[in-house]
Amino acid sequence: MPDKEKLIEDHEYDGIRELDNPLPGWWLMTFYITVIFAVIYFGYYQLFGGPTLDEELSAEMSSIKAEQEKTEEAGELKTQEDYLALVSNPDAIAKGKAEFMTKCMPCHGDKGQGIIGPNLTDDYWIQGDGSIPAILKVMNEGVPDKGMPPWKGVIPADLEEDVAAYVYSIHGTNPPGAKAPQGQMIERR
Repeated sequence: MPDKEKLIEDHEYDGIRELDNPLPGWWLMTFYITVIFAVIYFGYYQLFGGPTLDEELSAEMSSIKAEQEKTEEAGELKTQEDYLALVSNPDAIAKGKAEFMTKCMPCHGDKGQGIIGPNLTDDYWIQGDGSIPAILKVMNEGVPDKGMPPWKGVIPADLEEDVAAYVYSIHGTNPPGAKAPQGQMIERR
């Protein structure tokens, strides 16, 4: 039988009597904390000039752009000699070839002779000039209108230069069954 003092008068429906029980303390404390947080939040953003979402987005985008520029500057510090040193590194070429075989071989062939994609061993290039930076750019950004997807993020970042060095190193190998030349002739120095 419920306590008489908790019973609410005239609140009986279908034999069910309503009681006046207080809410648990933890629930009330959570409610009071959310009310206090809401007041502070409103005051900070509406009355005291807290940053708007547009301002926060703009700040985040500028920091991302600065990071990209820093990364691009660091990437541009490499000279052609640095890349050519990579071509003469057998370990880098072996890693690049292994990655080439898993990602690039279905379109460019196991020797770079070209299947669906162009022949990578001749002097003709559809995109870029055949230099390692140009190969990296095409590899990372892709050429969607020619059917080549961008590989940035698919090929691990630490292997990108190795793959480009491998592609550079197979120039002039003249593999059997090579695809006919496509693009413009580029003379390598």
